Amino acid sequence: MDIGIVMNTMRDPAGVPAHPVLFQALMVFTWVFHIAFVHLTLGAAGLSIYAFHKRAENPNWERLSIAMTKVAKVGVSLLIVLGVAPLLFTQVIYDPQWYASNVLSGRWTIAFIFTLIVAYCAWFVFYYANHEGAKRHIGLYAWVALGLFCLDGLIMHALSYQALLPDEWMRWYAPDGMLDTRGAALHAIQWPRYLFIMSLSVPAVGVYLIAYAHYFAVREDREPAYRSFAVALGRQIASWGFVLSVIPLLAWQFAHPIGSGLSRHPIGWLLVATVLALAVWVRRFPQRTHGYAPLSAGWGLLALLAVWREVIRVQLLRPFGYDITSYTVHADWPSTALFFATLLGVGGLVGGFYLTLLYRSGRVQGIYNAEPGVARLGSAAVGILSLWIAVFFIYGIWIWVRNSFL
Repeated sequence: MDIGIVMNTMRDPAGVPAHPVLFQALMVFTWVFHIAFVHLTLGAAGLSIYAFHKRAENPNWERLSIAMTKVAKVGVSLLIVLGVAPLLFTQVIYDPQWYASNVLSGRWTIAFIFTLIVAYCAWFVFYYANHEGAKRHIGLYAWVALGLFCLDGLIMHALSYQALLPDEWMRWYAPDGMLDTRGAALHAIQWPRYLFIMSLSVPAVGVYLIAYAHYFAVREDREPAYRSFAVALGRQIASWGFVLSVIPLLAWQFAHPIGSGLSRHPIGWLLVATVLALAVWVRRFPQRTHGYAPLSAGWGLLALLAVWREVIRVQLLRPFGYDITSYTVHADWPSTALFFATLLGVGGLVGGFYLTLLYRSGRVQGIYNAEPGVARLGSAAVGILSLWIAVFFIYGIWIWVRNSFL
């Protein structure tokens, strides 16, 4: 059986409504936001647990533990919401691989949902109970949550990696010629890849702490001593985190299949150089440098990682004759225009208003009174959202009338 023919046969016969490269770019772009909050959540969760157990040594540890518990709680919600977009774009152009991988490990795919629910509930219990003078035993809920978060990351890694090995699918589905329809195993785990991506959660929370201290510099209730504590800790965590993450990254760089050419690919080595450069830069972080600079550099690193993941996918699937550019295209310009109008209008303007409001209000102690610019941005957001809803229904009614009566 030619697995390449099978994969191309499994494609959606309806094709795609725009050029496949557009969906590929959107998939890479949206994955950056998803993985950023994955890293922040894991890093904040780990730091909050560590600080929780060190709170007797210094009041700053208890204060930091409470703050990072809140960060992780919000981060879980955002990583789930922001994970929808890259998954949908993946299903548009890589549905045969993603579908096959999920079926081969069906029990784990379903278990991902349940373990994530349990993990979030356990973390919420920790969040609710983690306050000044909290009982030590509540830390158990946090450890359970963090362990399940890491397990969920492993499940997603395995599902993604299995999709890149189509020549192994039949062996996993019918080992020794006997059908195995249970979906009870995670068949392929590339540990260096998993450990590297998970390890980035350590420097992620480090650069976040630097930005955190800068953000609250205008608040009187965030004393200079506490902010200095956060900055010093953030620099230490970020610099050592970047250094340690180089180890699994180098292992991943040499773990690619022989003959794929990936071990010598310049983007992979650029990623290595970038991680090392960030480790040195954060360690020598000048005081005059803007507090958001390391965080911005971290976003750049994740963008490079997102591109590298896609390069690996393209290279590993190419020998099987799978090329997304050969997808049948049935251009649907109205829906494409509506999508980008939604992305820029609703996502940009409405999302921009929420982000601006959250940013400005958090820097004010007590009640926040919106500045005129923020108020006008809010009015514009309400207007564009009303317009979008109207266009959405008008477009749908027009299609219904056209198909039913014309």
